[in-house]
Order: sequence, then structure tokens, then C-alpha cells
Amino acid sequence: MVTITDVCKRAGVSRSTVSRVVAGNGYVSEAKRKAIEQAIADLGYRPNSFARALRSNRSNVIGAVMVDIGTPYFAEIIYGVQRAIRPAGKSLMVSSGYADQDMEARAIVEMVDRSCDGIVLYLERPMRPEVVEILKKAAVPVVSIGHNHYPFSRATVGLDNFEGARTAMRVLLDQGHRSIVYLSGDLTIGDAIDRLRGVEAALSEVGMSLDDIEVQSGLFHDSFGLSAGRELLARRRDFTAVFAGADVIAAGFYMAMREAGLRVPQDVSVIGFDDSYHSQFMSPPLTTIRQEVGELGKQAAQHLLALLADPMAGPLQSLVRTRLVDRSSVAVPSLVKEVA
Repeated sequence: MVTITDVCKRAGVSRSTVSRVVAGNGYVSEAKRKAIEQAIADLGYRPNSFARALRSNRSNVIGAVMVDIGTPYFAEIIYGVQRAIRPAGKSLMVSSGYADQDMEARAIVEMVDRSCDGIVLYLERPMRPEVVEILKKAAVPVVSIGHNHYPFSRATVGLDNFEGARTAMRVLLDQGHRSIVYLSGDLTIGDAIDRLRGVEAALSEVGMSLDDIEVQSGLFHDSFGLSAGRELLARRRDFTAVFAGADVIAAGFYMAMREAGLRVPQDVSVIGFDDSYHSQFMSPPLTTIRQEVGELGKQAAQHLLALLADPMAGPLQSLVRTRLVDRSSVAVPSLVKEVA
């Protein structure tokens, strides 16, 4: 194994000079720098990151606990985190908590045990008290995305779920829809709770309430959209619009519509939430609420880097806004067309 001593001998310089070049700290003459870089290239030397971490008391590793990194949504958040930390020379360690309190706890403790410099958390369940104490004693800076389940977090990044859902429901109401079904995600999860509040706020603006529409909740998954759609269409045909609390739910509902020989939006208008990649390729393309998912990860990582640079910084807060993406899955209900 090539060592720093081998590089010193090849370049004809001291160990401290090589260390300054490798770390990028301190002055080294251009001639010596070129000699050291050439020696490193010739010998294939790789700095011992573990040894450097011991000396600096930094691992240069950022931990990230997401709900499920196997989904495009959370993969995009991770992409945003990595995009922000790479220029700072940080590596990334990732784990999933699967919206399960025990698995979330295990993932967090693993990050602490592996000496992560800081952790980005996207949790769906309250953090166990013993895990709160472990994080607190380890003095690991934490940034929470979404709902903050760590009471000592110095930074948070939120998504404007409330305003996004209110905008979506307003679109349907402004088109004249009143017989509406809202297919929500799991209503024990923070994002779904906030979106339901947005739906309720939009309804109140026209003198309606949640009692005036049908609300069903399930997984943020196309299987829920499909099963709920099949059940709805078998039971009733009087609703004119569906607000799907996620684009994947809308995709499942599209499948149920096709099975029933119905068309979007001629028979039922559909609006989604996320603007996931596939929504623009659905038939018809899905009108939806866009959230900048990668921006969630990017801003969380930037907050964490700021806390690492200055542990007394904060509290830091940011909110990622949503916006309407108007495509072709929402139309005026047929009854309103006939009256007009």
C-alpha cells in the first residue's frame, strides 16, 4: 500500500508539505506542488480518510434518513442533498425508516454510531425519547425536512403542503366542480394532514366543508388509487372530479377509469400533487401541483453545512413553495357545460 512517506521520497519534500497539498491548506510553492501531484499520480496514492477524520475529529460524512429511498420522491431529495454537500468535500450515508418508529430509530442510531458529522432527517413518526437523548449527547447537528420530530433540531425545511392543496382544490372549484372526491395519503402522516387542511380551507371559501365531499385515505401508492377508483366507480358515478393527494394515486385512478371505459377529463376531472416525472406522460397529461423535491434536500444540506461551520448558527428555517402545473386533465363538468 502506498503511503504518504512514499510520496515524500518521490517528490523530495517533507511530510508536512505533502499534507498541506493533500488537505489544500497552507502555502506550497508551485514547483513543489507540481512535484507532489506528479508523485501522487505516479504512485497512485490515496489519502487515508479515516486517519484524517481522527486528526480533525470530523468524518466528513453526512447521514440522511429518509422514509423510503427506493421511491423516486425520496431519491430526488437525496440527489438534492448530495448535490449540495459534494462541493464541500462531504460524503453521504443514506438509510430508510419506512415510516416505522422502530426502523427510524435504528437508522438514526446507525448514523450516530458511524460518526456522521451531521444528519438530515425526513421522519413520519415521533422520535423515540431514548433516540432523542442519544442525538443530544452526541451533539450531532440535525436538520429536519417536513415535520420536525427532533426537539433540539437547529434547522428545518418545510414544504408548503397546505397552500399547494388549497390551490389544487381551488382549481376544481373554480371550474364549477362541487361533487368531488379527495383521495388522500395516510392521514397519520404530516404531509397528508397538512394537505387535508388546505383542502378544507379552499372548500370554506365557497361555503363548503369536508362533509360536502368524499374523503378517502390510503397509501401514497398507485395501488390505493386503483383500488379506491374501482370501489368508487362501482358504487357511484355522480362525482365529477378527483383530487389525488399524490401523482402516483392519480395514476392508479387513471387505470380504474380506463377499466370502467371512462375518460379523463370528459367524464371525471383529475388533479394530482407532486409533478412527478411520469405525470407529464400520462394520458391525458396530469394537471398537478409541483413541488421542488430536490430543493428540499439541497436546502436541508445547505443548512447542515452552515451548522457545521458555526454550531451556534440558527435556528435556520426555510419553506419550499409549490406551484400549479396546468395540463389537460381538468375541465368544466359536463352538467355545467350543458347548462351554459
